[in-house]
Formats: sequence, C-alpha cells, structure tokens
Amino acid sequence: MHVSRRIVAFVFLLLSMTFGSAMAATVHSFVVSDVVVNSGEARQIESFVRFISQKTGYPMQAIFTANYTELSNTLRNHPDSVGWTCGAPYVEDHKAYGQQLIAVPLFRGKPLYHSIILTQRGRKEKRLADFKGEVLAYSDIRSNSGFISPAYALHEKNIDISKYFRVAIDTGSHENSIAALLGGLADVAAVDEYVWVEYVKSHPEVANKLVELERMGPYPFTPIVAGNGLDAATMKKMEDVLTGMQSDPQGKTLLKDFGLDGFAIEPDSFYAPIAKMLKAVRPDGRNGMTP
Repeated sequence: MHVSRRIVAFVFLLLSMTFGSAMAATVHSFVVSDVVVNSGEARQIESFVRFISQKTGYPMQAIFTANYTELSNTLRNHPDSVGWTCGAPYVEDHKAYGQQLIAVPLFRGKPLYHSIILTQRGRKEKRLADFKGEVLAYSDIRSNSGFISPAYALHEKNIDISKYFRVAIDTGSHENSIAALLGGLADVAAVDEYVWVEYVKSHPEVANKLVELERMGPYPFTPIVAGNGLDAATMKKMEDVLTGMQSDPQGKTLLKDFGLDGFAIEPDSFYAPIAKMLKAVRPDGRNGMTP
C-alpha cells in the first residue's frame, strides 16, 4: 500500500503535538504530612502549592500523607517531587538518598522552633521526667518535636523513652496529641511550638485547660525539601519564590494564613543539632522508611 509523504508528515506532527501536550501537562507532587497547623486541610496547602507552581512554572499538586514515612517514601520513589517535611526525617533522608534542602520557614522571625511539653492544668508534675508510668501522646515516631526531642531529653537523664511510660500513643498529628490531652486519653504530650501557637489562636479556651511545662530547643524549623532528582535550575526558582514571599502581595497573605514570617536559605549543616539527637536515640540508624 502506498502512503504519501504528506500523510506521513501529518501523522508525525499529530503524534508530536499529542506527546508534547502530555509532557507539558506533567504534574509533580508536593507532599505534606504533620508539619503545619491543619496540615490535612486542603484549601490552605493547595493555595500555597498553586502559588509556588505558578511562580516557578513547575506544576505541582498537593499530596497528603498519613505520616513521615509515607512522605519520605513518596519523595524517594518520585525524585522530582517536592515536600514539606520535618527536620528529623530530612536528616535521615538526606543521608539515605540525597534528599535536597530548598528553604526553611521563619517563625517569629527565625528559622527555629521548640518542642513543647504540655499537660492538663492543675497536675502536680513539673517536667516530662515526672510522668513515669503515665500515658504519653506524640504525633509521629519520626517527628523531631513530637518524639525525637523528648526522647533525647530523657536519654540525657539515662531514661529510655520506650520503657518509661505505661502507654505511648502515636496520635498522627500534633493537633491530635492536644486533643488526647483535652479528652483525658493522655497525661502528657510533646508538640510543635508553632502548631501549639496557631492552635491556641483558633481555640483560645484551650490555654486555660492545658499548661506548658517544658520548652526544648530551639531546633531548625520544618523544611521545604525535594527529592534527589529535582534539577538545580528549578531548585533556584523555588528558593527565589519562597524567600521573596514577603515582598509579594499574594505571598504575604499566604504567610499570614500560615502564621509564618517568610523563608530563609540554610545549608544542610543547619540541621546538625537534630542529627546529633538522632545519633543518640537511634544509634542503629533505623529511620522507619520501607526498604
């Protein structure tokens, strides 16, 4: 059968246009777990992701994971993805497979935050170590403020956190840890300072029911990161967009919604304090990621 060159050329052009459109439509993942208040609330996160996507020209969609292990695995298995993770998983993932640090949020003007030890108002205990045999609530076993920080504080007193409490409840989020205290399911909880501050803004009555016992840190704040496959040019665009949010009207509104002041660029070594704690409380290097 004879096929004219003109028809062949037309078919080739049609296929090229279709393939090109598919390539242009590629949408990458922006993965989020328990790092910001209401981190499972799509509207706020999705507005943030749309803003970065539009400003950088790198299309992304928000993906919500149940824990940091799911977040880490997604970034490892999809190396062109971006995410908002915690300092402890970042340290482990950077060492394990070269996860990249993009920027660090500014909370109260600094890229730092604390781990806050909370309990019900009126209890006799004065510090975390006083709750031996009681019930501890934490957000995620890989959370720096929720688990690594209190584990390290007890380790410094020669106490093994895994054997010290009658029950340790993995609540799945800092808000759930707060709820566990309010509901009487837990006696003490370790939560992210930033999440606690934002939670009280929307639930002011809680300040009369719970009390802060200890403030551990400060530690490097929860970072924006990328898988090891994100190219340098896109990384630079994201750095510029994030650090320029304070000067952008839409960016300023998003920052206000999150209760943050902006973003800063920091080196990998900025997370050395968390690496030190991890080495002490997890000397075997196990980080909870799947093989």
